[in-house]
Amino acid sequence: AAEMATPLLLATVVPRTLGPADYGRFAVPLTVVTLGSLALTLGGPTLMARYVPAAAPGDRVALARAIGGRLARGRAAQLAVIAAVALVAVVWNPARVPPLETGLVVAALALNVATSLALQVGLGLGRTGAWSVRYPIQNAVLIGAVLVLYPLAGATGALVAILVSAAAGAALAAAVARPVVAARTPEVPVPVGAVRFGALQAAGAALVQFAHRGGVLAVALLAVAPAATGFVALATGIALGVTYAVLQAFTVTLPHLADSAASPGAAEAVLRRLAGGLLAVLVPVAAVTALVLDDAVPAVFGSAYAGAAPAFGPALALVVLAPLNALAVQVAALRLRPEAALSSGVASALAFVLVAGATIPGWGAAGGTAAALAGAAAGALT
Repeated sequence: AAEMATPLLLATVVPRTLGPADYGRFAVPLTVVTLGSLALTLGGPTLMARYVPAAAPGDRVALARAIGGRLARGRAAQLAVIAAVALVAVVWNPARVPPLETGLVVAALALNVATSLALQVGLGLGRTGAWSVRYPIQNAVLIGAVLVLYPLAGATGALVAILVSAAAGAALAAAVARPVVAARTPEVPVPVGAVRFGALQAAGAALVQFAHRGGVLAVALLAVAPAATGFVALATGIALGVTYAVLQAFTVTLPHLADSAASPGAAEAVLRRLAGGLLAVLVPVAAVTALVLDDAVPAVFGSAYAGAAPAFGPALALVVLAPLNALAVQVAALRLRPEAALSSGVASALAFVLVAGATIPGWGAAGGTAAALAGAAAGALT
């Protein structure tokens, strides 16, 4: 519930404070940081939650550390490459790639990646509380920092707020990871197949993230109206806030369902009941909301966002598909079928690209959310 509430605040308070144009400029680096950090850490939560609880109880801490260390080394190398590319871009064209803004984005990306890796280790050990409060804390800090820094430093202040939010998440992760890092445990090998499982899960999840969040960047590149970027960021932000709250409900059950004592049939039945309960709530809420969009959007977000109303229709349908996609992903993990997640991701990304190219030039922000919906539908069907 907290994870669902804070993105809604982020998507209402911040747009009203910044206005459509500055919100669009703020949304692009925020999307880069969010999408980049997710792309570098996706697959890890499912890998940890599936393999660590299935190990013998005495080996779980050691296995979580072994998998976490392996992931951290790979991500550190990737972050070094990203930082080097950013430095070259700044030196090559500082007018197009401002040094301060670029540095803030790279630093926020690195902190978010470290936070995700540390909290994934805790998730594998069943510490779902810290995992669940991470984004509510970061979103709350981001909102507060924007409200303080934007009046003082304009758009640059809003970018600094992204870094402040990332630092808050890193502080939480450090507190959670300290006992695991300090524990003395014998070394244990990473299970056979775990690396392949994690790699395929990560690839599939990264492609899904591209389909979910790529609409902001696609509209920024393809749409004619500058405000369209702010409109699609608003609708996408709210839809994904609910979507990922749904996904978290599934994610935090997986460490317990993957325990070696759990029955596969009983575990999948739990997930099916969870999906059914969420659909019973989301379908009527989305249907009622769709009927009042034209009046509700300007009333809630301000008259400057009246043009965003058409983008919310596909975004609502995206929310309705969330329990079905989450159910499929978690059952595939329980069955150790990561190729299913990869196939779904490929289908999502392809559908997004095709629909985005066809609709954004004419539909603007609505085309961006329609492309995200197409990706989610293709992924669910696959």
